[in-house]
Amino acid sequence: MGENNNGKLELMKQLDESFRQVRRQINSEWNSYNVHGLGITHGRMLVILGQCGSLKASALAEQLMITSGGVTGIADRLIELGYIERKRGEQDRRVVMLHLTEEGKKMVELIEKVRNKMMIRLFDGMTVEEMQQSLNLFHMMSKNMEKTRQE
Repeated sequence: MGENNNGKLELMKQLDESFRQVRRQINSEWNSYNVHGLGITHGRMLVILGQCGSLKASALAEQLMITSGGVTGIADRLIELGYIERKRGEQDRRVVMLHLTEEGKKMVELIEKVRNKMMIRLFDGMTVEEMQQSLNLFHMMSKNMEKTRQE
């Protein structure tokens, strides 16, 4: 590997570590507001249900990019806390839908407030152009990962 490639690899490692550091800080911030020990994926599931209404576990799994079994475990915890319920489909009783309870709707409002606070802190001092550039870079990285997965 040439000197230029070594420098590029070193920069990639620094970017990777910086990304991981920011992720840890976001998780830590989330946990400081979190009263029930819910993970970010629990919160994302509640927000998705708040936005989309009742969904099947398979649709949630796709949006969360986890397995249906993973959805079941997360849903079980949210049901236990009274944030969501399982209901049978009206046309097809074999279909089980997950939907928010009134308590779940309140939790979604809280999650959105916490998320907004975190985003304001996270992007403090950045211009709209810098945020747009960052978004473009994240889209590029995501496409690179998708392309690699398909090969």
